[in-house]
Amino acid sequence: MTGEGTLLLEGETATRRLPENLRDEDLRLFSHALEARTPACRLLRLRETSASGEGLLFKGLRVLPESFAHPSTCEAFTRRRRGVLKFLAANRLARRRVRLDEPCLWITDDWSHGYFHWFADALPRLLAARDYLGEAVLLLPARYRGLEFVASSLRAFSPREVRFIGEGEVYVCRELLLPTQTAPSGDFNESLIKELRTLLVEFYGGAEDTRGAFESVYISRARAPKRRVENEEEVVSVVREFGFEVVYAEDLTFAEQVRLHARARRLVSIHGAGLTNMLFMPTGGGVLELRKEGHAYELCYFGMASALDLRYFYQPCPPVRPDDTGMHAADLRVDTSLLASNLRRMSDA
Repeated sequence: MTGEGTLLLEGETATRRLPENLRDEDLRLFSHALEARTPACRLLRLRETSASGEGLLFKGLRVLPESFAHPSTCEAFTRRRRGVLKFLAANRLARRRVRLDEPCLWITDDWSHGYFHWFADALPRLLAARDYLGEAVLLLPARYRGLEFVASSLRAFSPREVRFIGEGEVYVCRELLLPTQTAPSGDFNESLIKELRTLLVEFYGGAEDTRGAFESVYISRARAPKRRVENEEEVVSVVREFGFEVVYAEDLTFAEQVRLHARARRLVSIHGAGLTNMLFMPTGGGVLELRKEGHAYELCYFGMASALDLRYFYQPCPPVRPDDTGMHAADLRVDTSLLASNLRRMSDA
């Protein structure tokens, strides 16, 4: 289906800058990601398509690949044949069916409920299809109803109507409008992500009076269940020496996060959702990502910083447990001497 539909946005090729503090031995970690091609975004018009409360789209006995962020997750789902049959049986027979004859708009996939993926993947699709917001009902799966950042960010778009599909419901859409991905997850259509920044910052007044604002922000994951800094107290002591304010994202509303980061010039955090808030920073600011050492993937924040014209710094950190091979769960230990050196370089740049 990706070659069909109405063209919403031309594709583009992004050329990324190397990290400001790149070490020669780490060039291999970034060299493969210095150029990224984003495809054209098109609006698909799907007829007689059903949407479930879990966030899956299906027609007849077929779950649509557009339900998934990546082909690998689609393949993993379809390989579980018993699970697919159970899903189809439940959604075709056991659940309350709601028919919608008015046009519906769909922007999510199986990753979109996460903070990063909502802003990096889902909202760019909504922005690309914004001309249809006045005529279509925006449909969201049940789990999005309780996400404050979803409700707050949608206010900036002024959708005509938003409906949440309950866990025991199936919505059958006469016509489902589906903008395709504006970029593979972790990559960015640069013009679109910049437009999204402008929309959200202007809506929440981030460019207003900056008196008393924090110029330097460290986002702590000390309260998170995973991907934490083992020597958090030592790191906090160092960043405070350089004038950083320690922030816990859990304590802030979405509007407060926008206003805080729209006035920040420097942002530091371990790899995780908090770094998504660089989206609200002004051009030219600096971002330092504490990353698992030797890891050449999950470069989404490197790509986001480049797309937003921010200076990107990184610091490789050893995992607390050597068997933590991925980025998504590993707790890290931060070399505080190297951290001080990187913060000094950020301040001087």
